[in-house]
Amino acid sequence: MFDLKRATLGAYEEGRSNPKMDTVIKIANHFSIDIEDLLTKELTVNRLLKFNETITTSPAVPKKVKTEGIPCVMEGMKSDYLLALTNRKEINLPQLTIPTVSPENKTAFVLTDNSMAGISGLFLPKDIIVGEKITIQQPLADGSLVVVATKEYILFRKIYFSNGRIILKANNSEFKDIEVSTEDVLLTWKVLHIFQHTLPQENTLEQRVAILESALALLNKNN
Repeated sequence: MFDLKRATLGAYEEGRSNPKMDTVIKIANHFSIDIEDLLTKELTVNRLLKFNETITTSPAVPKKVKTEGIPCVMEGMKSDYLLALTNRKEINLPQLTIPTVSPENKTAFVLTDNSMAGISGLFLPKDIIVGEKITIQQPLADGSLVVVATKEYILFRKIYFSNGRIILKANNSEFKDIEVSTEDVLLTWKVLHIFQHTLPQENTLEQRVAILESALALLNKNN
C-alpha cells in the first residue's frame, strides 16, 4: 500500500528503524489522522477505521426494568386472607414478580391439595395459579378454571352454571361438587396462568398415583 517491503516493516516493528517523513505523511493522509497523533499516541484499529469505540469496546449496561409484584396467597394464609376479604380489610401478601405478566387485577394462589389432580387435568400441591379478578356476572364458559372466594372457603375449581346457581367441580372425584349462589360469592378470579412446582414429565410416580386415585374413586362412586 505504501510501497514498503516486508523487511522494512519488520525493522519498524522491532524498533531497528524509523519511517521517513514522507512515509509518515502518506500513512497519516491515508487514515485521515494528525501526524502528531500518529507519532505520539497509541492508535487502535477502531480509531484507524473510524469505528465508534464506545459501541465496540464499552460493555453494555442493561436497563433496569421496574416490575410490580402480584399478591400471592401462600400455604397457610388462606384463612387470614379470607377473613380480610370478609371484613373488607387490607392484608399484606408476599409479592410474586413475573416480568411477562401484568399485575393489574391479578392474585396468585399456591395450591395446597390435590383436588384438581385428576384424569381431565393435573394440578398438584405447590403449583402456583394466577387469576384475574372478575365479577361473577361476567360471561364464563362452563368448565372454566376459576378461584372462588366465599365467606367459608377459597376454592380452585371448574365452574358451571345451573338455574342461577354456581356449581364448582373438582378434577379429583374424591372431592364433592359444591353449589353456591351468586350472592354468597365474595370474589372470583378467572385463572390465566399456571406455574408448575416441578417440571412436567410423563408417567412420573406422583402423577400416576394422582390419576390412579381419581380413577379408583370414580369407579367406587359409580358402583
